[in-house]
Amino acid sequence: MELNRRSFLAGGTLFAAGALAGGAQAEASAPRKVSPYHARGEETFTPKPVARGVRRVVAEPVLQCPAPDSMGVAWAVSGFANGAVEFADNPQLQNATTVRCGGFGMTAFDDQALQVRLVGLRPGTRYWYRTITTPIADYKNSYSIRMGEPEVGDVHSFVTPGENVTARFCVMNDTHENWKQFGPIVEKILAIKPTVIVWNGDATNTTEEKARAVETFLNPPVARKDYAADIPILFTNGNHDYRGKWIRHLDEVMMPRLPSERSSRDWDLTRNFAIRLGDVAMVGLDTGEDKPDWHPKWMGMANFSPYRKAQTVWLKETLARPEIDGAPYIVVFCHIPLFDSYPEANPGDRLENWADWQKECADLWGPLFAEHGVQVVIAAHMHRYRFDPATADRPWAQIVGGGPGKNPWNFPTVIEGEIVGGELRLTCHNVLTGKVAGRHAFKPRFRFLGLA
Repeated sequence: MELNRRSFLAGGTLFAAGALAGGAQAEASAPRKVSPYHARGEETFTPKPVARGVRRVVAEPVLQCPAPDSMGVAWAVSGFANGAVEFADNPQLQNATTVRCGGFGMTAFDDQALQVRLVGLRPGTRYWYRTITTPIADYKNSYSIRMGEPEVGDVHSFVTPGENVTARFCVMNDTHENWKQFGPIVEKILAIKPTVIVWNGDATNTTEEKARAVETFLNPPVARKDYAADIPILFTNGNHDYRGKWIRHLDEVMMPRLPSERSSRDWDLTRNFAIRLGDVAMVGLDTGEDKPDWHPKWMGMANFSPYRKAQTVWLKETLARPEIDGAPYIVVFCHIPLFDSYPEANPGDRLENWADWQKECADLWGPLFAEHGVQVVIAAHMHRYRFDPATADRPWAQIVGGGPGKNPWNFPTVIEGEIVGGELRLTCHNVLTGKVAGRHAFKPRFRFLGLA
């Protein structure tokens, strides 16, 4: 049965493609089994062994929230465990620093997902890391805990964003837990080898429990469970990433941006990002739900309009930041398109439909894009690849990614961005056919052409 947008989203069936992980192999010179607690200044701790077969790690780690001076690491586990990450600026992990789950005080443990934030990093620098997972084999109370043998993960690496790194990124969107197509999408991304991945919303359908989110983001049923072990994810919420009673706790699986990235006024804007990747400034915005706040379906619980206005204040200041304003290219990422050639596709005060584009966001953010020379917005939501060239009234172009279907108009895409010959080139790959659906090139911003 063909999956159009609405009938697909109404169903809850998952497409499974169960396969064993093809995790990346650690370099031969890297150490394999050591105590996880050997960071400088710490005593070595050897937990008591337990019966064989007590294992916790079920997938390779997923890098999240890349920033010039920090990186998030999360990984799925099958039962209660405590965790840590060792990292260093060399593949042998010599003089490695160990960071434990949960930070200071009593460290964290969980039965589904572990998270560690690495801070104090240098921009544009490659680091090597691995996870250390210690099963909690038996827990009676705070003074009666039996630990299992630490599980030492493979060595992976990442590059922190910065002006000196390769400006190469990939965008995937509207994956909607469709594993038959998610597998080829990540295979394509791994073949391209970008510096970062933008997951541009609607990773989920409706999330009623944590296990569903852990599967979606940390342990997808595809062969390449290492899809984000070496390439960090910049995540933008889609409208479906707000649906379900558990989704309000998504930070337990997909980490929020650090408060240090913004002023205290904007601490609640935990999904907005603005980083430099070589000559490209990448800005992430959250368009929220596809119906107005007053829509009866939300039962008075939606509060997206104030959220969009708060992001506007952040955006105005962000686009003026020296590292963003000084970039030859500015690319904005958001889930719901900010333009449609058919204005009535935004329902306004009509109740029977959902919005094809976000007029409120376009009205708030569009003038700032024009003022600061944003060249292109990369959006999603429509499950149909589309290119909207810039016009005199709207001096920024828009590319809309495809969807989880399997026909000539609804097909999964990977949008690849890179600098070639002094131009930003965006290539939209049709993952279904293996062909290119479209190519688009952008010159440096007006001020870099001597027109400012």
